[in-house]
Amino acid sequence: MTRVSTVSRRDFLKTTSLTAGATLLAGAPAALGQQGRELNVWHTEVEPQTVKTIQETSIAEFERKFPGFKVKQQALGWGDLNTKLLAALAAGSPPDLTHLNPFMTASLYVKHLLRPMDELIRALGESDIHEATLKLQHFDGKYYGVTHAMGATYFCERRDLREKKGLKPPETFDDMLKLCAALTEDGRYAIQVPGEKLYMGFVHPAEWLASNGGTWVDAKTWRPQLNGKSMLEILDYLQKLNRFQPAGWSGQKYLDTQAALATGKIAMSHLSGARAIGYIEKYAPENMRDPEHFTPMLRPRGPSGKIGMTTLDGENWAVFSQSKYPNEAFEFLKLFYKKEHYLAYCHSVPIHLTPIFKSMLNDPEYLAHPRIKKWKSWHDAMLAALRDKRLLPLGFTRPDDNLLPFLAELDGSSIVADMVVEVMVGQKPPKAEADRAQKRAEELLTQLGHKRWS
Repeated sequence: MTRVSTVSRRDFLKTTSLTAGATLLAGAPAALGQQGRELNVWHTEVEPQTVKTIQETSIAEFERKFPGFKVKQQALGWGDLNTKLLAALAAGSPPDLTHLNPFMTASLYVKHLLRPMDELIRALGESDIHEATLKLQHFDGKYYGVTHAMGATYFCERRDLREKKGLKPPETFDDMLKLCAALTEDGRYAIQVPGEKLYMGFVHPAEWLASNGGTWVDAKTWRPQLNGKSMLEILDYLQKLNRFQPAGWSGQKYLDTQAALATGKIAMSHLSGARAIGYIEKYAPENMRDPEHFTPMLRPRGPSGKIGMTTLDGENWAVFSQSKYPNEAFEFLKLFYKKEHYLAYCHSVPIHLTPIFKSMLNDPEYLAHPRIKKWKSWHDAMLAALRDKRLLPLGFTRPDDNLLPFLAELDGSSIVADMVVEVMVGQKPPKAEADRAQKRAEELLTQLGHKRWS
């Protein structure tokens, strides 16, 4: 991943002066029907079939309904989204409509950069949107985002290999280390963590903290907790976990881990979701392309945790106060969530793009997709994680993290990623690295004006 640089973070702070009105303009969109207009839409679904589906459904109907208006979609990976958005906002020229990582929303909201979308939420059916996503972008009684789709991240494991060892899915960090030791054999490694900064510095550390009774910051004082008991236990675990990974893993990307799993080089991918099914069906031996061999496995808990927590993957749509065509952006979203369009969108990456609407989760039309039928156990694992409240949005250590206005900057700083990689790859003493990260995080929050502790 291309991390947000210090310069980008400074550009982000510049946007505090951009306080254009944040209310949805009343009445019909003024620009619709005018010639030569372009609606810029950014999103994070980069797979070709998804881009094609959006073009042929929502975009095609929008352009038919409003001739003279063109929709330009840009698919950006997670590694590019935050950096490009912050630069566009600082320049005063953001897209009209975009995906945001949930941890960015509060940072933008407090700078008055987002438009509320209560009218849209009511039109979509407020009571039908799943509780896990409904109020992630809800501030001061108003909605500022709506999730595009729900997914869950897991370990993806070679279930057959674990069962041959007579071992159960791990419930604790210690169980996971024992499983890794058992599965590292015959030139195959047990596990691989993706090396991108976003994952090593934000996604997985949030999961580890949530699974071990920890948080990014103290709830009242906002003082970082990077050298607390929970994090030190996590770093000790990670240093041991590193023994069961292939050399050079920190230079490998998320998709590399999926290929390594499918081809038998590793027994577990640390970061996986239903997207992995496509890699399994393409690269795994033909007689193993099934859920009997490849299965999702939820996160274990740490010694100070009560239950293992994992990531609810789902960026939210957002419209900026600076957007050139805000009303048109909302009109586009109404078409995006139109049932036949949305069904085709979710089916473009089955199971990983799980609908946000409760009425669709068990809809026969949705479940009729061949991949969902074949891999139904993966769909059921997603629903079970939702039911058992084992999912938190990307980068969150607790539900109230959606109110923290500095998570985007923490992600961009590389503070946590540096700590984790030094401990795992460099085998540096956890306490020293944690103290160093704590000092850097305190300096960052002080610089941002968020210091509440004395």
